[in-house]
Amino acid sequence: MKTILLTNHYPQGPYDIVKAELPDGFRLLMLDENSQACLEEAAPQADYLLASGRVKINKAVLDRAVNLKMVQRTGVGLDSLDLAELKARNIPLYVNAGVNAESVAEHTLLLILGCLRRLPEVHRNTAAGIWKKQAQGVKTRELAGRTVGLIGMGSIARTLVRLLGGFGVTVLYYDPFRLSEERERELGVTYTDIDTLLRESDIVSLHCPLTDDTRRLINADSLAKMKDGAILVNTARGGLVDTAALANALNGSKLSFAGLDVHEQEPIAADNPVLKLDNAILTPHIGGVTYDSFRAMMHDAMRNIALYDEGRLDEIAPYLKQ
Repeated sequence: MKTILLTNHYPQGPYDIVKAELPDGFRLLMLDENSQACLEEAAPQADYLLASGRVKINKAVLDRAVNLKMVQRTGVGLDSLDLAELKARNIPLYVNAGVNAESVAEHTLLLILGCLRRLPEVHRNTAAGIWKKQAQGVKTRELAGRTVGLIGMGSIARTLVRLLGGFGVTVLYYDPFRLSEERERELGVTYTDIDTLLRESDIVSLHCPLTDDTRRLINADSLAKMKDGAILVNTARGGLVDTAALANALNGSKLSFAGLDVHEQEPIAADNPVLKLDNAILTPHIGGVTYDSFRAMMHDAMRNIALYDEGRLDEIAPYLKQ
């Protein structure tokens, strides 16, 4: 039987979902722990890599993966893969484009609303028996009438635009690859440069990949350009934000709140300065993971592997990452 190596370690619940989607004629091998050493040790057994998590698929892993035919990403992020090495070895890479867009977009909207309504503070007061209806309420804000700036306009951002449609917001966006004017009209979004977006947005939400160009895109300089009292939301990649600079902005009067699903170090570091702040909502990179999205990710990933193994490449060509 051919072996699909999952480059992650899941507890029983998620593992059962992955196992249920395993195609006939394959066996599933999972890492004993999330470590580079464990992946390198298991690599020689892999006919296919099911790439999940943050363990690197790098030269050391690929040197040992002598039977590897293809790499299938469970999602779309590529920062854990050595793309140059894969290309040099002519190993194809497939991604599940858009498979968790609904889940991440919903989580982004959740964080936006939670920040506007200062949900952590409201919850703490209510649980402690502190009933400050008017005093608490007047510190919160509504989403209606705000300007939302989206950095990146991929499938997740476009899904978020649809969800925002009923809130009466103005949506600005920046992306190196501008949409057509017709598509902008359909979505109801306005293209602008990053500086204008930062300056005019009440809420800035990140939806771009992590690259050398975008690492710490949100830093002391870019934060200084944002509106006083603005909100920052990041459901893309933690490395897009300079954590120390963000903590300083939240400690002062620059930003009112931040909603972060992703972090520079994951799991989040104990000394992360944002952990100590009351005006931040933190979640554990869970935006793209619901029962629905996780099952869909695994179903589509396993389907791609089975199709590749059968030589039916035309049926998965739209998901090929060059």
